[in-house]
Amino acid sequence: MNSPTGAIDPMKLQTIQACLDTQFRNVTFDQKIRPTFTYHHGDHKLSWLLVIHEEFFADQMSLEELWQFIDAKVIKKILQNPGKRIQVSKYWDVTVEERIHS
Repeated sequence: MNSPTGAIDPMKLQTIQACLDTQFRNVTFDQKIRPTFTYHHGDHKLSWLLVIHEEFFADQMSLEELWQFIDAKVIKKILQNPGKRIQVSKYWDVTVEERIHS
């Protein structure tokens, strides 16, 4: 399991980022509050968010399984819900959350 300091396997982060890079641009990762990937799609000026529960990374998945999950489930959900925050739970559930614009 990940340490309380928030250490996440860098190979898993690289795998997710590489997978997102196939469909999106300016993909970045930040872990200030929760593990979050920020990216842009097409000409949209607003950044889109993918938030992943930290315990998801503790799963003993292979990097290939992770790539297939992100590619088949997460990216599909992102493209079906443009501009909305997508979240992945520790149980591999992919949900959509409306972004609140202020």
